[in-house]
Amino acid sequence: MWNPALDGMSASLSGGKPIEGEHPAVVMRDIAARPRPGGHVMTFANEKGGVGKSTLAFHCAIALAEAGQSVAVIDLDRRQQSLATALTNRQGTARNLKVDLPMPRFAVLDKPCGAQLSQEIARIGQRADFVIIDAPGQDSPVVRRAIGMADTLVTPVNCSYVDLDILGRLDPATLKMRAPGQFGGMVEQLRAEREACGMGSSNWAVVRNRSRPVERRHHSRVDRALESMAQRLEFQLCDGLQERVVYRELFLFGLTHMDIRHIPRLARKNYRTGNEIERLIEQIDLEFEPRPWCADPALRRGRISEKAVQAFDAIIGSYA
Repeated sequence: MWNPALDGMSASLSGGKPIEGEHPAVVMRDIAARPRPGGHVMTFANEKGGVGKSTLAFHCAIALAEAGQSVAVIDLDRRQQSLATALTNRQGTARNLKVDLPMPRFAVLDKPCGAQLSQEIARIGQRADFVIIDAPGQDSPVVRRAIGMADTLVTPVNCSYVDLDILGRLDPATLKMRAPGQFGGMVEQLRAEREACGMGSSNWAVVRNRSRPVERRHHSRVDRALESMAQRLEFQLCDGLQERVVYRELFLFGLTHMDIRHIPRLARKNYRTGNEIERLIEQIDLEFEPRPWCADPALRRGRISEKAVQAFDAIIGSYA
């Protein structure tokens, strides 16, 4: 049913342009009507795929768990399930290698709707220090709710003008933003409506991800464009993960470079990754008190054949 009040809000939020999809006011009213988690909600979202959302979300979840935080992870992509698969593989690695690893709780959203999202957060994340939501590369009602409820929104982008176009339309000569892109405009509207509803402000971090040192000259031009967008869209520009073979090697097993010291066969491996995730968490300015993490006793349960352990250990050892 047409609502003239919403029509007026649509024009004011979008500078006279009609809002595509579900109206931000409807999204935020739905979020406000449901129980909210006590912890800090971080949503990793970008309508463009292939920018490393799941990998970045995975590394942040493990880094926070390593710092002794209680972390709940919700994977919204029920088709790909990249993040949930990595965490499942992590459980298998811990069992097969008989090692203790910091482990977030996680779930896949079977039904893509706001009610189901709230239920899953209440089920596994109501008492969590951090709730991490990994959104698929598309626009949908549940993705809008994940963005709307985020205390911190993390949007990875690659060093490509194609990636930047979804944030804002650029003048090719000056590299200044002429208008918000589809995703950038949607986030801008949701953040404005969040504040209007009295739910507080949210932090938006756009993360330069999967960068390559050899593309330094191209990076400088992309950085100029991103800095122009940052002023207009009010986001924080951060650095993510560089393109490294180690991330691909370890991700298959549900591991990060932070886990190396927990695995005897990899303890001497000289992975040169720096402190990229630690630096990102510091840039985003997440507030928490580090504390010792506790191993999940459930990962020690269950019988694993010695043959399987030896085979798995041999594969892991091949990277040492």
